[in-house]
Amino acid sequence: MLKDYEDRLRKKLLSVLRQNGEELTLYYDTYGYTPIQPLLTYLRGLKGCGSVTREEIRQVVDADPQQRIEWDGGELIRATYGFMPGPKKVGEEVEPPERLYYGTHRRLLGQVLEGGLLPIASDTVQLAATPQAIGEEAGTLAICEVKARDAWERGIRFFQGAWPHFYAEAIPAVYVSEPVLRSRG
Repeated sequence: MLKDYEDRLRKKLLSVLRQNGEELTLYYDTYGYTPIQPLLTYLRGLKGCGSVTREEIRQVVDADPQQRIEWDGGELIRATYGFMPGPKKVGEEVEPPERLYYGTHRRLLGQVLEGGLLPIASDTVQLAATPQAIGEEAGTLAICEVKARDAWERGIRFFQGAWPHFYAEAIPAVYVSEPVLRSRG
């Protein structure tokens, strides 16, 4: 890969992973992880990145002297610092659908199932209307179902983001299920 292309790709990748764009349509968990396949699809829609590959992203991550990007070797990637969780402005408060979905790293699954969904570096937790809006559950990505309507009926506030994303206050563990496709990965 040419050094100039690598530098441009690194800058775009960091901008997206840090959520510096206005209306990113990618899913990020509380810790800033996003699934690699939807990220690739998004990047390919950007000028100068139409043919970017998974291998090129791996090269950019491995060659970054400041280690600003962390890839778990599986399905999740994030910026190591500078991550701005959640949207700059949360949408209108809404009654959520019956079920929403939350994706996270498998190593954090026990923490999520015991402690619920907590907005750690933000005021809200990002959720998705479908598991597919997060990515394909495989390897290190686990997708949990959230009983959103039940939580809302008991006072948890939900906000509509850019479709298919929703945002919510902390959600107790009682409303969070085991991963949707537990048998995979």
